[in-house]
Amino acid sequence: MVKATSRYRELQESIESKQGELEELQAGTFGTDSEDTEERAREFFSDASIDESSGRTEKMDDLRSQISSLEEERATVKEECLERFVDLQLPFEQIIEPGDETVEFPFSEEVPEEVIHAIEDILNENLSEGDVVINPNELVVKTDDVEEAIEKAEARIAELRSNAGTKVDIDEYLEALLERDKKVTLTLYILNKDEPLTKKEIESRMGVEPGTLRGQLYYVLDNDPYLKKQGEEFSLTETGREVIQGYLEEYGEPEGIEQIEEVSQ
Repeated sequence: MVKATSRYRELQESIESKQGELEELQAGTFGTDSEDTEERAREFFSDASIDESSGRTEKMDDLRSQISSLEEERATVKEECLERFVDLQLPFEQIIEPGDETVEFPFSEEVPEEVIHAIEDILNENLSEGDVVINPNELVVKTDDVEEAIEKAEARIAELRSNAGTKVDIDEYLEALLERDKKVTLTLYILNKDEPLTKKEIESRMGVEPGTLRGQLYYVLDNDPYLKKQGEEFSLTETGREVIQGYLEEYGEPEGIEQIEEVSQ
């Protein structure tokens, strides 16, 4: 686990560094780090400039290529980490040290900080908060009762394992979503921004004719874990929310978002 999580942190830091370098280069070249401004500026220079290209734009393209490769490797390493987190085990020394306000479960060896950070990043957890705290040297439960401490420690580890298992499933759902009709992705996107909504309201925001989503919405409701319905209104399940947020993180806004924004204004 240490090797995989260490690599994940290295990739994360490299991506952030190169993204910062790209934004700085964009701002220094086009006056802003806006992707839209860059696209318009490139079109302008392509049409009006004698020179066919510049070293700065070539550097931007190279950085984007590097970021893309790093992101692909990060996704692979993240999947490997999740599979390990599903059966998360910590190096307990197998002794319990009760105190006045806490009960400590020491580790036989230090858990590297990068492992702690990777667990927090990948599972979207904060291991330093709550009744059960995990730090590099021990697991600490905020109670003075040993029996209660054992129960809370077991529950916290089970929670982390369950979270990892859910995210493994989310990745599978995310891959499946890429093969679906784009209106399914747009529906999740719309509900993620504003819910609950009726079918008519979703169609209005999507800019499609009334009745267009009738079959699709009910198919998703009955066959996928993305939607729930109360009365006439649809909203996202927790799984649906995690899937669309994962989509936005990995792929950006879905195709057709411009039409949604125009309708909403």
